[in-house]
Amino acid sequence: MKVDLCVEGMNVLVREDLKDTLKSLKADLKRRKAGGTLAIFHMEKQDDIDELQKHIDAFTLVLRYYGVDTK
Repeated sequence: MKVDLCVEGMNVLVREDLKDTLKSLKADLKRRKAGGTLAIFHMEKQDDIDELQKHIDAFTLVLRYYGVDTK
């Protein structure tokens, strides 16, 4: 099945996906800081926390560019 989306419809989908990913990264960071053993980017806890924070900052910056409140 083929679905045609207008540009604004596609923008909405992309923004929502970015917001979901940001929410997931924030949850991963919270778990990692609390001592969770699930490594996302690095096996070393502090390196993983630092990398998660970099990704969170990047997603936040992109979403702000598109006018999304990330708080």
